[in-house]
Amino acid sequence: MINYELKIKILYYRGVYDLSIKGLIKKFRTNFSEQHLRRKAYECGFCKRHSKFSPLMFFDSLLYDATSVDTKSYNQIAVEVKSTHGVDISGQGIDQRFNTGAQKYIQELLGEQLSYQVSQSIDTGWTLHFNRVIIKDSTKFDLPASLKDILPGFGGCASKAGVGIQYEFDVKAGEVNDLSIHPANRPDNKDAMQSIDLVKKGDLTIRDLGYFVPDYYKRIEKEGAFFLSRLNTQVLVYHEKEGKVQELDFAKLYQEMKSGNLKRLDMRVYIGEEKFPVRLLIELMPDEVVATRMERINRYNKKKGRQTGEAYKERSKFNLFITNISDEMLDGEAIAKIYRMRWQVELIFKTWKSIFGMDNIRQMKYNRLICLLSARLLLILINWEMFMIERAYQYKQTGKLLSIHKCLQTLKDNSAKLRSVLISGCIGLKKWFKWIKETLGSKHWLEKKKNRLGFEEIMCLNIL
Repeated sequence: MINYELKIKILYYRGVYDLSIKGLIKKFRTNFSEQHLRRKAYECGFCKRHSKFSPLMFFDSLLYDATSVDTKSYNQIAVEVKSTHGVDISGQGIDQRFNTGAQKYIQELLGEQLSYQVSQSIDTGWTLHFNRVIIKDSTKFDLPASLKDILPGFGGCASKAGVGIQYEFDVKAGEVNDLSIHPANRPDNKDAMQSIDLVKKGDLTIRDLGYFVPDYYKRIEKEGAFFLSRLNTQVLVYHEKEGKVQELDFAKLYQEMKSGNLKRLDMRVYIGEEKFPVRLLIELMPDEVVATRMERINRYNKKKGRQTGEAYKERSKFNLFITNISDEMLDGEAIAKIYRMRWQVELIFKTWKSIFGMDNIRQMKYNRLICLLSARLLLILINWEMFMIERAYQYKQTGKLLSIHKCLQTLKDNSAKLRSVLISGCIGLKKWFKWIKETLGSKHWLEKKKNRLGFEEIMCLNIL
């Protein structure tokens, strides 16, 4: 017997997928047409007069460099330009093109890719509670010391020069809110409020300790959105006891949980000097985890000539999460599992480095560095957008999730196909999309880890 309801669903999903692909085709043909690239180049001051080495050729030379395992020399780029476009330009001529205008040009193209994103959302389990689930984190890596004055690193025994990339995206649909380049010595909390205006009512934002800024949580709550974060160890916590608000004694709490054989507590508390009300989730950590934490912080403090405080020692025995999600929406155990989703961004950063060679930077001048990093980010963004659309389609069709690493590895290995499409006025774009659908539709599934709660299990937690 034919299951008409299932057939209608499949046809609907295919229709949504086809609309997404049509949106991407329109976007690509607009953003990467030779006419548009030329106009952008003049607007950015990259081009001031006609040249045989056109903006399209410069863009293609960046793609050639960005998709290579090793950074190409100017001479290698010049040879590729001659081979692909039949234009003779010297290595010195290539070098001269890397100026502030070129930097602005490629960053404008990256900004356009960010400003309009085609997406499909996965709505399942607990995610139905929220409009979007937004994770923010950063990755940092060393650079040649010659760039220390423009992009300072951490100094001391660490790198003299380094770069940090801020990344914020929606786990459900894959839309990217922030993708920006900064010096490595810039603390994450400086970027805590950077994309606050993009947060909408019903969103859930998940962040790590580095972004702990009390004003951020107040603003999120004011917008009718939700937050989930680790609690900064230096922030005071207060609770009501016998009708009075007093500081929470973590040493005493530890003894009570140990004696009562409690692994988790869920409390209403106040944090900071202004006593901002939040829900505090407390997880008791195994002794071996506590020992590892203490060893790490003691080693760090010794390098800095400091001693580890007693308050930190007591708090190191717990995992502490703060949120404004009500217990009617999600219980404490579910929230603790959902927070682990933040590690998904760590996997993404690993793919940036291991697959796209984001941190593979040799000696070069600043303008070329920013152009190269921006070109790599643009490639990542293009592949990411396609992957997320395919992921949503495959999940709705099969109930299985695609592996980020497997899919991006395949897309990177076939970068020549994408490059060919982009420099040809998007001729063959439909054929490229068809190839992606057929290729990623097999042998690219996310594998479950033995005795470990994976991304698929977290996404599909049925706790409604």
